[in-house]
Amino acid sequence: MTSKQRIKALPDAPTMDEGGLKDFEVIVWHGVYAPKGTPAAVVQKFGDAMRAALKDPAFVDRMAQLGGEIPPAGRQTSEGQRAWLTAEVDKWGTAIRAAGQFAD
Repeated sequence: MTSKQRIKALPDAPTMDEGGLKDFEVIVWHGVYAPKGTPAAVVQKFGDAMRAALKDPAFVDRMAQLGGEIPPAGRQTSEGQRAWLTAEVDKWGTAIRAAGQFAD
């Protein structure tokens, strides 16, 4: 597993971290974005609906069956997702530049 923690769908599969590759983490993630200038009330209402859906037991169970994980509460807000995404861009941007790679 390339996540830092084992996933519920494969509890016996060790992580890369457990295998000795410390601080290695690559995860699949999804986000929902709105156009710049979207009214804050609209963003808040949509965010509230999304957080409610992420607590729905049937949805949580189906995600687990598919090997997915619900993001932690700190990433379930616009601010939390923005902070996490900024850190990911910084982390991978450094690695990509160090490798001399670029996207066309």
